[in-house]
Amino acid sequence: MAGNPRDMSAVLQRMPLVVFFNWSNVLIFDLANQRLPESIKEDRLNKAWRPLPAGKISQRQTRHLMVIAMPIVILLNCILGVWKETALLFTLTWMYNDLGGGDDSWLVRNILIASAFFLYNLGSLKVAIGASDASISDPVSSAAYGWTATISAVIVSTMQVQDLKDQAGDLARGRETAPLVLGESTARQTIAIPVLFWSFACAAIWGLWTPPLVVGSYVAYRVTWRRGVDNDGRSWKL
Repeated sequence: MAGNPRDMSAVLQRMPLVVFFNWSNVLIFDLANQRLPESIKEDRLNKAWRPLPAGKISQRQTRHLMVIAMPIVILLNCILGVWKETALLFTLTWMYNDLGGGDDSWLVRNILIASAFFLYNLGSLKVAIGASDASISDPVSSAAYGWTATISAVIVSTMQVQDLKDQAGDLARGRETAPLVLGESTARQTIAIPVLFWSFACAAIWGLWTPPLVVGSYVAYRVTWRRGVDNDGRSWKL
């Protein structure tokens, strides 16, 4: 596919469908996540601008919106050939939110998030190359599976970076995040060390050394030394 301009043109034409796959599944997750009472309590401290804590929509209305949206999302993604990924994402959303998988253990939380990213990346690849085409028996190559698995491995070992900036809300909710369980200094080390490792590992895989090493080293520096809510928010975005 890479050497055929017509194939690349077809992939580019399917980009809006890739965006839809990701947007629709993130919508379901956000509705499920933000409707919970403990989430509203947390968001009043961390993200007061969100619709529920701001009073722009009620929990009941959010639940009704989910009842309507979920079958529509899975039907449309079935047409795109990614109903399995969507169904598994719905399952992970249920485990993360309603079963409290994102609250009781930061490691379990990382595993759930990394699994979701694997499905998002895999589903995006399938939509991009036209997985709904019945003539394509195995649309995703082993190298592509390896890429998505590598991304998830990075996430499972570093995702606790998002908890540095949200400690006030997480403490109010009773969520057992890495900074609250391990202590902030130790938690920062559990982020900086894997970031440096994956910077070298990905550079070796890609054969491209300077960008991964520079960015990874900068992130590790920021996580270790540049502390505070604002700095931690910027480190998480990086």
